Amino acid sequence: MNKPLNLYFLLVLTAITAFASGKLQAQDTLASNNQAAEMSYVRWVSEFPSTQKGQTKKGLFERIGKFVFGKKPTVLIKPVAVLAHNPEMFWVVDQKKASLATINQKKGSTLKLTTKNNDAYNGSLVAICELPGKGLLITDSRLNKIFLVPTDSKEAIIFNNSLSLQQPTGIAYAKEKDEIWVLETKAHRIAVLNSKGELLKTIGSRGNAPGEFNFPTHIWIDRHGQVYIVDSMNFRVQIYNSEGQWVSMFGQAGDGSGYFARPKGIATDSYGNIYVADALFHTVQIFNKEGQLLYFFGNQGRDKGQFWMPLGIFIDDKDYIYVTDSFNSRVQVFQLINNG
Repeated sequence: MNKPLNLYFLLVLTAITAFASGKLQAQDTLASNNQAAEMSYVRWVSEFPSTQKGQTKKGLFERIGKFVFGKKPTVLIKPVAVLAHNPEMFWVVDQKKASLATINQKKGSTLKLTTKNNDAYNGSLVAICELPGKGLLITDSRLNKIFLVPTDSKEAIIFNNSLSLQQPTGIAYAKEKDEIWVLETKAHRIAVLNSKGELLKTIGSRGNAPGEFNFPTHIWIDRHGQVYIVDSMNFRVQIYNSEGQWVSMFGQAGDGSGYFARPKGIATDSYGNIYVADALFHTVQIFNKEGQLLYFFGNQGRDKGQFWMPLGIFIDDKDYIYVTDSFNSRVQVFQLINNG
């Protein structure tokens, strides 16, 4: 396809997403049926790279022009996943750069290559999780591999090269059982591995019944071992216990609050609320444990608190919320404030 047609496609896509994003408007307070939640809200904290010190914001097409015509790229191009210790220290998977960015807000940023010979790398990095004591795990949906970036290393190695996966995407570590849960999107199932990367079992198959999947893409495991799966093309979230037994599900396709259009990243806060980034709505929706909508924040745009195709989300122990704002080439940080 030639470049004019590519730009035409992007213009049409932009028009569609702008229309869809108008269906959702962020609320000022957390809507809920309990008093504590009603006194809670999400506040914007920061962004990386920062545009608060006179830096010029660059739109999608300007960035495309820089990429196509070979000009110097921005620090991040297409961030798709984030893992954080705190707002001063986090890691970002940049799919377009095929790299892992280590962000230290006090010392600036450095790039960790995800392959030894990055110039020959032709994979597609998707998601990240921490494997305690060993380093970071990153899925590659094109090469069908998991990479391990060891602690204090600038090179990645393949994590169990004998492991056979079908389009691995979402990945999460289950501390309680010392297991790694990986979504095999093409196989419509979950692969459960031990800490050495050896396959223990698989869960699910293709379908739309409870416990079945249609292109699952993102996963989160909370501090109690409960597992949350974005069942992307079934437009829902499915929940499992630590043993892999189905617990519940919620969600359906739609163009209004509480529905899903393109559900992507998922995470939970310290109160058990469930956050889902929706790329087509350009927003993050928050649900309670029963799947009832509580609140949503963000709409389409480039200002602080706005998104353009958010993909990944991570929430740390202090309820700081990190969102990869992919088409704005940045990560935005928020915090849940509970006045109750």
